[in-house]
Amino acid sequence: MTVIDLGERREVPPPVGPGPGRAVRRWAPALVALLCLAVLTAAAPRAAHPPGAVIPARPDADVVVAGDLLLVVDRTGPDAASSPGPERRVAAYQLPSGRPLWQLPLTGPVSPFPVVRVGDVVALVMPEEPAGPQVVGLAAADGAVRWRVDGQLYAATPAGNLLVWGVAGAGPGTPALRSVEAATGTVRWALRLSPEALHWSARDGRVTLLTVLDGGRLELRDPDSGALRHATALPAAGEPPEVLGVTDDLVLVSEGPGVLSAYDTAALRRRWSVPRGPSARPYASGCGVVICLEDGGRGLRLLDPATGSARWRADDWPLLTPMGDRLLAAGYPRGGVAEHVLLDAATGRPVRELGRWRLGDLAPWEDRAILHRRQRDGRVLIGRLDERGDGVRVLAALHGVVGACGGYGSFVLCRREGGAYGVWELPG
Repeated sequence: MTVIDLGERREVPPPVGPGPGRAVRRWAPALVALLCLAVLTAAAPRAAHPPGAVIPARPDADVVVAGDLLLVVDRTGPDAASSPGPERRVAAYQLPSGRPLWQLPLTGPVSPFPVVRVGDVVALVMPEEPAGPQVVGLAAADGAVRWRVDGQLYAATPAGNLLVWGVAGAGPGTPALRSVEAATGTVRWALRLSPEALHWSARDGRVTLLTVLDGGRLELRDPDSGALRHATALPAAGEPPEVLGVTDDLVLVSEGPGVLSAYDTAALRRRWSVPRGPSARPYASGCGVVICLEDGGRGLRLLDPATGSARWRADDWPLLTPMGDRLLAAGYPRGGVAEHVLLDAATGRPVRELGRWRLGDLAPWEDRAILHRRQRDGRVLIGRLDERGDGVRVLAALHGVVGACGGYGSFVLCRREGGAYGVWELPG
């Protein structure tokens, strides 16, 4: 018989210290799997589909948000989708509930659709009245017509008056800018000038300064009283001067061939003059803490508002939206699909790559920090951008949305499949 020596059996003491035992080693694969699942879950947007309201509209409808109202303009009748006729209507819905309030007929084309809300009055343009376009003041609650004045609607002033341009009240064939009380339609003042001579700066949707350039004379006027604040004669040059843009503290003027000048709004003193590019139609505007200049040169130039010197150039990002001391930039740096990035406005340095997150498609939108993006599963994610560069926080995941969205304070408005609009309240 063969004997196999198994050796001497000894009692082995338990391991000393915190080393892993058999139970931990046995569960290690499961713990790793749970950890991976937790990481993936935290990274994936899990925002819920919030309750919302559906507002009926045809696919070719125009919409405008006016305070707590959504105005929808489209054709009426059973064959409206295929009818080229001018019969149209404007319908008002309460936001964010979507409750229908009133509607009235509207003749003629309505795109673009100028609307200004002041208090309990909604002013809009009836474009094809027998005597020409009219601005109509409507009661926001029921759509009742309070007043009518001839002309085109521009904007509202800090005191809540409306700026209307037209020929009425200024003599035969003489155009004039008029200030109209929103509550009554009473004309407060009128100033004879052509629409090309008028520019303004706005803050929070209200015109804060009127800039008039007529015959080489540059004027700054109070938008509520029409009173002259400052005036100066621009230097004669080989071509007429042109106001390119107005910021909070600068009037940007194309002054002679290839010259861009800046005049301060405090006293119309020239702050600086710099050479500009060869474009026959240059464009300049305030971009937060810098000035955006498109003048026919390479890319978009960003200028220092204090000196006019170029701080940096946006070659890959042609579309820039100011957001405090940041710029939300959109472009096609790699071709194909638009990408977005948050830039430091003073230097052009990228702060945060946003990729497919994009600004609202419904303009004008009020909340520029609300972005959206489409997922592969068909959902549209709604997010809020942190201006400091910390990224986008997902607020909602919407189904049945084609992607045309806009942020308006506490809610978001998006076009749904089939043409209707959905409105959803967003978490804080």
